[in-house]
Amino acid sequence: MRKRLEILLAGRAREELKALEALLCSQGNIQVSSVLMVNGCVDPLEGVASLPDALVLLVGDRWEAELTAVQERPASERPPLLVVGPKGNVEMIRLAMRAGARDFFSPPVDDSEIMQFLRELANDRQQEPGRVARTTAVINAKGGSGASLVAANLAHRLAHRERDTVLVDMDVQFGSLPLYFNLVPDHGLVRALESADSLDGLAMEAYLQRHESGLALLASSPGDHLGLGEVPETRVEQLLQVLSGNNDEVVIDLPRWLNGATACVLEHADQVLMVMQQSVAHLHDAQRLRDILIHELRISPARISVVVNRYDRKNDVGLGAISDALPGLTLHTLPNDFKRASHSINVGSPLRDIAPKAPLTRQLKELAEALDAPSPGAGMARKRSLLGWALPGRH
Repeated sequence: MRKRLEILLAGRAREELKALEALLCSQGNIQVSSVLMVNGCVDPLEGVASLPDALVLLVGDRWEAELTAVQERPASERPPLLVVGPKGNVEMIRLAMRAGARDFFSPPVDDSEIMQFLRELANDRQQEPGRVARTTAVINAKGGSGASLVAANLAHRLAHRERDTVLVDMDVQFGSLPLYFNLVPDHGLVRALESADSLDGLAMEAYLQRHESGLALLASSPGDHLGLGEVPETRVEQLLQVLSGNNDEVVIDLPRWLNGATACVLEHADQVLMVMQQSVAHLHDAQRLRDILIHELRISPARISVVVNRYDRKNDVGLGAISDALPGLTLHTLPNDFKRASHSINVGSPLRDIAPKAPLTRQLKELAEALDAPSPGAGMARKRSLLGWALPGRH
């Protein structure tokens, strides 16, 4: 499933095509391809294998033949159309409307005009049925278990599988995910939450940092000063809706503090990864977190998996003990490779890039593949918590 807007730009003036392509690309995460119509070609969609999300046609002297060629195509073979041409030609505008043009601009086209057109396209796609991302929430059962490492590398691997993926660091005070990718957020998570009620897919791009893999990161900026308890649940819900409608995968690294904001994410998640290590203290906290997720937030056990990080089969707290203490939950293991994991964070490069054959990297790949397997509770409806009063910060 693709989420990036794909725009086909067609016309006969090479320099005008280049200028408009630069303008389109400056508006966000948009893929633009150009067709220079030469010789006897009058159909801008001739030879196009798959329809783009929109066709932007720069008409010239042969405008009548070009617009007629588009008009004669069946409606199912015509993408949304924007026509750019000279002012004052009433017949041209009428034919453009008959060809299905949503709008008609005269050059020079400015940012506000093209942004409005792209915004309408993005909103139309967001309203299409079935366009909902898979949301994976990752949370430590006990502090320092490695949830951020799991979230970062899982999201990075999903992005490499040609899925539009966004990674969200919900720790607005001590979030560390930018370090994993050597990125520095500018207008980040806090600003996005403040504007959540007016955001759409295109506007969201201003708050995301892009890694070279294509992964989008949404995290707090260095100068942000906000406590998680100050984040309204309604803003989190609005943010999740926008992210879900414009991506294939949403991976959220949650702080280990259950309040309205984190509970909102957990309740909306398709799957929850609870990360722990092998100790009695970790097991104790994992049991408590499991009880909260299942009995207070009403999350089906089928949507919860346990990731045992730094796994050692010789440890006294073995998988059998963990399975007995956390009945009904699927278990995954990640081997102990502290040296490579630490190096990955220190240099700001995911494990797939710096140690592709390491056991830890291979196990993270298997974890990503395991998440694709259908679970018995995949289609179960989310249930709102009955104990909202017990979670501070819910609005």
